[in-house]
Amino acid sequence: MFTGLCLRKPTPVRLKNMCVFLKVFLQITTTAMVAPISWIAVALLNGNYFECARTGLNVTLFKDHLCFGKVPECRSELYRFPCGKSTVPQTEREDVLAIIRAESQVLGWLLISSIMTAALLLTCVARCRSPISYVQLKFWQVYAQKESDLLDRYTAEHAQKLAERNLTSFFQQTPPEPIVTPDRKAWEKVSSFFRFARKNQHYSILHKYVETDLDPTDAHRASVVSDGGDFTNPTVLSFVDEGRVIL
Repeated sequence: MFTGLCLRKPTPVRLKNMCVFLKVFLQITTTAMVAPISWIAVALLNGNYFECARTGLNVTLFKDHLCFGKVPECRSELYRFPCGKSTVPQTEREDVLAIIRAESQVLGWLLISSIMTAALLLTCVARCRSPISYVQLKFWQVYAQKESDLLDRYTAEHAQKLAERNLTSFFQQTPPEPIVTPDRKAWEKVSSFFRFARKNQHYSILHKYVETDLDPTDAHRASVVSDGGDFTNPTVLSFVDEGRVIL
């Protein structure tokens, strides 16, 4: 998303561009937050970290809540409870720690349930606002995955051929054999942001580039004419080209 952004020609900042940027950034951030949130949920369900954090808070309200009905030393020695080094009777320490662990587990389950509910609602809203049918969406997802896998394979194979050609030419001191490689502009075009349009049949930016830039007969152009489409892609199509955006 940011690759080469500083070296491109300056373009006027538009509100739509910023909205697209923030949307893609939010998608990336949400995906990256899955692992940290999972660890936080596990830690809350375990309760040990929450015990140390809760007993270490020097807040009178929390201390009064945890030490209600306990010996007076409970408030002053609350921070020692997780370590077991306190003059407070063990039964009272265990009661306080049990309350903290219960609260921690409640927070953990609330976090998990809220994430699942939010994910379900977002999925339902995205599917409800989908401009394409369910079957075409399934096909589009399969195509996007296959194209990504094949792109990785073709990239590795082409890079290997180019490296072997260069090494062979160097060590044998012979002229290099011609190998066609996309130029910089071609790479920029297939790395740009995919814009959805209702009338076209492009399933990725690579698909659009192949049919509109590399077809010398213009045979496919009539079938992929776009009405301009929406600048902001539907959320249900966020998987296309990994949500790449260029401003």
